Amino acid sequence: MKIVFIGAPGSGKGTQCERLSAHLGIPHISTGEMLRSLDSEAGHDIHLRIDRGHFAPDEFIMRMMADRLGEDDCRSGYLLDGFPRTLVQAQAFDAVLRARSQQLDYVIHLVVDAAELVQRLIKRSQDGQRSDDSPEFIHERFELYEQRTAPLLAHYEDQSLVNAVDGMQCEEAVFQTICQLYQRCS
Repeated sequence: MKIVFIGAPGSGKGTQCERLSAHLGIPHISTGEMLRSLDSEAGHDIHLRIDRGHFAPDEFIMRMMADRLGEDDCRSGYLLDGFPRTLVQAQAFDAVLRARSQQLDYVIHLVVDAAELVQRLIKRSQDGQRSDDSPEFIHERFELYEQRTAPLLAHYEDQSLVNAVDGMQCEEAVFQTICQLYQRCS
């Protein structure tokens, strides 16, 4: 099972991927977590970008993800959280999948109202979970999402892969909805 999660910052992608990963026994691959764990000189430059809510360069992400998806634990499938983030990445990922004679099973779009997203990010910032959730960067992160990530929905809708999920529900209800989609799609 190969699933991409798409949603605005704070929509619950990481939370739902963690739960579904445990449920399905396949890895949750978070590009954000991978980038935050970098400790090389290149990692320092990436940290400066993502701490402000900006995206890492597409070429860097594609190399990192190609390596990660080639690991043994991904043979049975994976859940992608934060990748692809741009249309360029999605098109390159499509090519990688074709070269491996693979395809995505589906895309889960977590839909959450903007006001709720802001409240979630402010709470996460107050809890000290992520530096890019600070109020000074929230607006910029939403703009980047709308400009660069939201267009992925049309790309994947053209492939009949998108399943919209009401992310305004409680965490358990969102998870149950995703599980029902998985069972319908498996």
